[in-house]
Amino acid sequence: MITRDTLGSFASFIWALQVITEKGSLKRIRSDHGGEFQNEVMTKFCNEQGIAHQFSAPRTPQMNGVVERKNRTLQEMARAMIHGGNIPVKFWAEAINTACYIINRVYMRKALLKTPYELWKGKTPNLSYFRVFGCRCFILNDKDQLGKFDSRSDEGIFLGYSGNSSATESSIFGPR
Repeated sequence: MITRDTLGSFASFIWALQVITEKGSLKRIRSDHGGEFQNEVMTKFCNEQGIAHQFSAPRTPQMNGVVERKNRTLQEMARAMIHGGNIPVKFWAEAINTACYIINRVYMRKALLKTPYELWKGKTPNLSYFRVFGCRCFILNDKDQLGKFDSRSDEGIFLGYSGNSSATESSIFGPR
């Protein structure tokens, strides 16, 4: 059910905001009138957490100009990465995630002189491990029983960065 998925993701974000940043609680959110946002479960959760839930006017994306522009930037970056690397379109989600990862680690507004990552974590991001989306990569194979002269890696394509570790995400095409 979309509503429960949305609420679960939203609750996880609230927890991360409070625990990781120690900056206090969320005061208000703004969303559209989508069923995943405008329902009893979400209303109850927001009321219990003391969060004011504001809704934008129906069919007026210009009220969410900043969000709409950010989404457009992500889509344009992902499109360029997919076509630039000659990657199948089925990897669009990985391209969007990688675009978001990059945007969070580069300057967005010169006036702030900080990246979104710095504002969130309080430290400068390490960019030394950045790779080109869709480039050829080799994935260490430490799970299969390999012979003395078998290859210890599989060839794949780079599809982004892992959100849970310092590893990268990639995909292997074809048989071993």
